[in-house]
Amino acid sequence: MTPETTPRTPGQIPQSGACEPAPPERGLTDDAPVTARSQGLSTVRVAALTDGVFAIVLTLLVLDLHAPSASSQARLLASLSEIVPQLTLFVLSFAIVAVFWYGHHMEMHWIVRSDRVHLGITLAFLLTISFVPFSASLLGKNHQLPLAATVYGANLFLAGIVRYVHWAYATHHHRLVVPGLDADFIRHVSRVFIVVPLLYLIASAIAWLSTIAAIVAFALIPLLYVKPSRNTRHLTSLRPLQVSPHNRAD
Repeated sequence: MTPETTPRTPGQIPQSGACEPAPPERGLTDDAPVTARSQGLSTVRVAALTDGVFAIVLTLLVLDLHAPSASSQARLLASLSEIVPQLTLFVLSFAIVAVFWYGHHMEMHWIVRSDRVHLGITLAFLLTISFVPFSASLLGKNHQLPLAATVYGANLFLAGIVRYVHWAYATHHHRLVVPGLDADFIRHVSRVFIVVPLLYLIASAIAWLSTIAAIVAFALIPLLYVKPSRNTRHLTSLRPLQVSPHNRAD
C-alpha cells in the first residue's frame, strides 16, 4: 500500500512526520520570557578586549626605550646613566599596569554577565590604561618636574576611580556578579579599590615637594595587592583548597 503524499508548495523541503514551525530564537523576540531576556551579555568578548588592550599597553611601554650607541665603555656607561629615569619608569609602570590587569582579571572571576553600561565603564577604564605609556614617558623624560609627576599620578588616579565604579556597578544588588557573593567580600574589595586612587592622588601632591618621593610613593602603592584576600587566596594558590569539616557537604 502506497502511503499518501502531502502536496507541497514549490521550494518547500519535504519532512517526515509532523511538521512544526521552528521555535523563535530566545533573546531576540519580544515574547521571550523575561528571565531569558534579562540574563545580560556574555563577558567573553569583554575579557578578550581587555586582555588585548593590556597586552598592547605593556608592549608600548618598552618602545619608549632606545638603546644607546657609544664608541667606548665609558661613554656607554654615561649614556645608560642618562636613561635610568626612563628605565625606572618603565619597570614601575609595567608593574602598575600589571597590577591593574590582575585586579580586573580577579573582578571578572566574579562578574558573570555584562550590559551596555558595564561595557561603557570597561571602555572608559581601558581609555585610562591606554594613556599610561604617554604619562610614563612624560615623567621619565621630565622626572625633575612636578607637573610631569602630577600628570602621571592623575592618570593612575582616574584609572583607579573608573575601576572602582566598574566594581561598584557590577556588585550593586548583585547586578552582574555571581548570586550569593559574600557582602563582606564586596565591601572589602570596594575599600581597596577606593583607597588606591586616593593614594595616587596623595602621591601626586607629594610631587610638588619632591618628585623622587612621589615616584617612590607610586612604587609602594601596588604593594597593597601583595597579600591576597582570604576570599581570593585559593584562586591564586598552588596549594589544594582546604575544606573545613563544618563546610563539607555530606
